[in-house]
Amino acid sequence: MSRPAAVTVWVLAALAVAFFDTDPFAQAVVLAGAWTLLSRRRVADRRLRPLVIGLVILGIVTVAINGFLSHTGSTVVAVLPSWVPLVGGQVTAEGFASGGSIALGLVTAVSATAALSVVIEPTDLVDALPGVLHHAGAALGAALNLVPATAASVVAVRDAQRLRGWRPRGARAMVDLAVPVLLGAIDRSVQLAESMEARAYGAGRRTTVAAGERSIALAAVAVVAVSAVVVAAIARVSGVADWYPYPVPSVPSLAPLAFAPAVLVAMAAAVVPPEATGEGDLGGGR
Repeated sequence: MSRPAAVTVWVLAALAVAFFDTDPFAQAVVLAGAWTLLSRRRVADRRLRPLVIGLVILGIVTVAINGFLSHTGSTVVAVLPSWVPLVGGQVTAEGFASGGSIALGLVTAVSATAALSVVIEPTDLVDALPGVLHHAGAALGAALNLVPATAASVVAVRDAQRLRGWRPRGARAMVDLAVPVLLGAIDRSVQLAESMEARAYGAGRRTTVAAGERSIALAAVAVVAVSAVVVAAIARVSGVADWYPYPVPSVPSLAPLAFAPAVLVAMAAAVVPPEATGEGDLGGGR
């Protein structure tokens, strides 16, 4: 099994466990495993700071929205005036606890999915797909590269505009920023199409660079990840993986059957091998 395929299997397993198991302690273990993988096996030019900032904002907003809009629960921490739209009424600890649980699940899912763009190269992800999916994979790889390229373009355009005396004021400022970024995106798409055509994309079978793989470790990652999904499904059916903050917040049961899938996912993340550095030989593609 190739490294991109093993990482993809792990991502799917982490998502399944995070959604199957509502126990916050188990989700925290999956989150720890995801960040172990991101921090230890990230590609050299991938930055984690923007991801961290985005996840913190996501978590805070989720907790705040659920805490102030959910008026269910018995532990009242504040009472807002009833004339305040949406948030007026009782603010309960259960609402914030539920928001924290939802936020933890979302942050865990996003962190696990981020491995597809932080740990492996988009081109490697395309190579791991079956031959019939190469065209769809090429579109996926281009889409994964779109976000960082657009973000870099926004920063470059903003700095260039400021050097020319531009100061953002109102909606007009967004137009001044969006138009150059859009034109740059169109220009990059044309260059990408010309580069693909120059390399005879779609003209025949592809060739790939065969790099050394730690097949035993990669197979172990996939097996452990799939085992985690099976155990998580059993725990979900049996009901031991459920946790709810209503009617009053309670401590998760920490049942071994509910906790085991998260531990398996974290273990699988810890044994993902680093990217092979050997260049290998050109081999026949799919």
